Amino acid sequence: MHSVKRLAHIDFNIPGVKAVGMELMRLINSPNPDMEAFARTVELDPAIFGSILACANSPLFAGIAEISDLRVALNRLGMKEIRRIIFHVVLESAFRSDNAEINKLLRAIWKQNLAVSLTMQRLIQECPQVKALPMEMVSMIYPLGLMHVIGIPVLAINFYEAFAKFIHEDLSRPLPEIYAREKELFDGFDHFELGAELIKRWGFPDFVPDIISTYHVPEPSLDAHSRTLHSLLRFARHLAQELGFAALPGAPEGFWLESNTLDVSKVNTQEIMADVTDQLKKITAMF
Repeated sequence: MHSVKRLAHIDFNIPGVKAVGMELMRLINSPNPDMEAFARTVELDPAIFGSILACANSPLFAGIAEISDLRVALNRLGMKEIRRIIFHVVLESAFRSDNAEINKLLRAIWKQNLAVSLTMQRLIQECPQVKALPMEMVSMIYPLGLMHVIGIPVLAINFYEAFAKFIHEDLSRPLPEIYAREKELFDGFDHFELGAELIKRWGFPDFVPDIISTYHVPEPSLDAHSRTLHSLLRFARHLAQELGFAALPGAPEGFWLESNTLDVSKVNTQEIMADVTDQLKKITAMF
């Protein structure tokens, strides 16, 4: 791990992630969210406000009449969908760049993140170990999928020219080599460490950055519950690759299945992959 002194030279302010979005994630992550404070904060950001109304009026949730009142929209959607919308809108903006080539990569990564998150969410009922996790951990499954590579935008911001060169020269390598190459090019940092540090600063529970910092390692030193989530994330990455949503498709066969601790004997992967593909189309239409 890097010292605090070395980390002090890293800029963790991702331009697309606004203060309002950060406050909404803080509010939504609290044990008993204050929905009135949440609504007042949403009203400060027209883009987030519009996304919530659009989702509430989408075919998936629409009632008899179209609604324009935010608080009615929040009631219609329910907490589970509100969380998904907030994480989607806030985090999606992190995966953009003014550089066309970097932006192309970040957009592909975002699509991969969505596929991974939806797959993880879908697997909750299919995997006994996941279903038995504490509620605090289950509630973090969807954002974990969206955030697990959040360190990549941090690398792009802090090592702009080197990162652009990295895209040209190194992304054809297999994944283990790409990950090692990051440390060589970016002052000893990689996106696992920087992503974990950012998530700590954002105030997420400790198990989230622990998993983000080790998701590339087949057998990390994690407690049993965190190891379950770690395996869930890696299994979802495997299925996302099978679906063709891997932003970096050079993972060796079985790479994401190494040392998986989940009981997936009763998981119908084809059914899950079909469901995830369908959900991705619906989400793309809503945002």
